[in-house]
Amino acid sequence: MERDTMSFDVVCVGCGVASLSTVLRLLNRVRGDQSGSQKTPPTVLVIEKAVSVGAHTLSGAVVDTKPLAELLSPQEFSALPQFATVKEESFQFLTPLGSRRVPWVLPPMRAEGFPIVSLSAVTRYLAGLCEKAGAEIYSGFAAVELLRDNGRITGVRLGDQGVDKKGEKKASFQPGADLTARVVVLGEGAFGFLSEQLIEQNRRAGSNPQTYAIGVKELIETPERKGAAGTIMHTFGYPLDPFTYGGGFVYCLSDTLTAVGMVTALDYRNPTLNPHDMFRLFKHHPSVRSFIAGGKVLEYGAKVLPEGGFHSVPDLVADGAIVVGDAGGLCNSLRLKGVHLAVQSGLCAGDALFEGWKNDDLSRATLMKYPERLKESPGWKELRGIRNVRACFTYGSIPGIMSVGMSAFTGGRLPPGRMALEPDREALKALAAVKPCQPPAKPDADEAGTQLDKLSDVFFSKTRHEEDQPCHLKIPDPEKCKICIVKYGAPCTLFCPGQVYVLKDDQQGIHIDFSNCLHCKTCQIKDPMDNIRWTPPEGGGGPVYSRM
Repeated sequence: MERDTMSFDVVCVGCGVASLSTVLRLLNRVRGDQSGSQKTPPTVLVIEKAVSVGAHTLSGAVVDTKPLAELLSPQEFSALPQFATVKEESFQFLTPLGSRRVPWVLPPMRAEGFPIVSLSAVTRYLAGLCEKAGAEIYSGFAAVELLRDNGRITGVRLGDQGVDKKGEKKASFQPGADLTARVVVLGEGAFGFLSEQLIEQNRRAGSNPQTYAIGVKELIETPERKGAAGTIMHTFGYPLDPFTYGGGFVYCLSDTLTAVGMVTALDYRNPTLNPHDMFRLFKHHPSVRSFIAGGKVLEYGAKVLPEGGFHSVPDLVADGAIVVGDAGGLCNSLRLKGVHLAVQSGLCAGDALFEGWKNDDLSRATLMKYPERLKESPGWKELRGIRNVRACFTYGSIPGIMSVGMSAFTGGRLPPGRMALEPDREALKALAAVKPCQPPAKPDADEAGTQLDKLSDVFFSKTRHEEDQPCHLKIPDPEKCKICIVKYGAPCTLFCPGQVYVLKDDQQGIHIDFSNCLHCKTCQIKDPMDNIRWTPPEGGGGPVYSRM
């Protein structure tokens, strides 16, 4: 069919922190380059599949601001939106009935003095700076295909709009445009649709597969607790078993607003584990309950985090394209921080693009200066220093904690070599080999507003999808579902944080309610049969986060 074509120097897929940092660094360098004053500034377009900028952006988030201070002017940095500054923090090891405070933590894991922010608000702020610098940003458009010419990536194709659930064109049908570019920047976040295609084609020999965790988070309004703002708590242990990596967090954004979240690694072994149930058990624990008692949920969301670390980072450059931020696995799973690494990658990518623009050379050789700069950055050295820590936790909590100490005191040289990781889906044991996880108990009276079932939580994500469109979640072989139901107990009905997957009445298949989808992509990552495919729905669908 005939499609509109628009041409740019740079097209960014995904309007997250990594993409925006890349754009802002590039355009600031262009603006400050006196020798290039007669040269036409590059044309830059950022496209975002969410209905608005920041609507799909979710994080803790206590942010290490060093890279942001390098990206922004002093005036811009001072105007960053934030709730509070961390003034009191603790690390707690939780048991079913109590907790033990960790008396000393490694300096890199400390957060005192860092701001607590809404990452969706920070994203909107950075997007405004990018537009002032000359970039165009369009939301509500999903990129569904990489365009190529003789192997080189030359742009992206946007998804068609106005197609009904049978695949027929509606009266409102509009074919997706082709956006051609000299360079495509893929900043889609963890397990990005296009970036994963590119990564699979360009995976480094000898590297580990990426491994992920699912993070679920609520924003809770509580009765006033004077002086609470700026208090944070990180936890490990209960409710997760010793062979499941993860933990929880509580961030007091103000005296009446608290962010609570639970991160569960997706290489867990028990197919009856339900990450949302783990979250509810976490909130019921006395150490957490004291922060949120009498509160009510305002927002809910979920996303996956790339946790493989140093040995799972793929090649970040292809001919005509670069990968930035979480899409490239740039996340510190020990610190539970990725925002500063996303900004760091944006600084390095923006500098490489500036050099290419200045010399009118955006070849693969020029783009390779991006990972070269990244490997000299503090962020890369941070990842290298804990390069085997995440893999050690697959053997249990004690080996994992030992590896943290060894890495800290040897600069990452111990444990030595490259410890292997397996794809998350391969970790599940058969249903017959495990003890079923226990569901949360009935909530007490003061928990009525905070102990919500999964569907009630989904309501507070404000997720929406046009009902009359093709289902964006595909099960290629329904017969495999019958095998999975018997062997693993239909784990998709448990691990999805949006209750998208439900057993059919005959217990022989899976019904998909795609309208509940939170776009976390846990389903494709964790399905033990590798029988679910997440594809971009019509642009504008999905959750609508405002303060997450």
